[in-house]
Amino acid sequence: MKRRVFLGAAASALLVPSALRAQEIPAHNAASLTAPPPRPPLGAAGEARARRLLDAIVSGDAARADDFFLPRDAFRLIKRVPDPDPLWERLHRAYVADIGALHAPELAGATFGQLRFTGRRGWVAVGEEANRLPYWAQRHSLLEYTVSGAPGHVEVRTMITWNDEWFITHLSEFHGR
Repeated sequence: MKRRVFLGAAASALLVPSALRAQEIPAHNAASLTAPPPRPPLGAAGEARARRLLDAIVSGDAARADDFFLPRDAFRLIKRVPDPDPLWERLHRAYVADIGALHAPELAGATFGQLRFTGRRGWVAVGEEANRLPYWAQRHSLLEYTVSGAPGHVEVRTMITWNDEWFITHLSEFHGR
């Protein structure tokens, strides 16, 4: 008699042949990289996501900027932890809460300026930050806007690259929420 065993998503992912998993991993995030690839710019897609982030903050509707948060599937491949889903969920809840906390009536009518990268960035190699895959990290970027002619900004704590696109992992300092 054959026994059927149910494997959770995390366990079954380990059973997928490595050749198949490698197809899901972008070249600039390959574990085999011995040197960092060129750091990608924010680009048009990143700027569009940054505009939606400001819109989410102004409206108080975090769902408007959900696509700016690192996708769960990418997170699962990047992190070297037994079950990355609970960590992704905590980080995502913190992101949603941060957008809610940043929402304020005085931001009504805010106009997007730019998402400005600061000099705090670096290549995160395999094995650093509990990762099995490398990426570029950008820290303390500034989401700049104007309201009634007055400049303002929101700090974007941590962004990382996946497939040459920038995604947020921490909008503010993460306290393990």
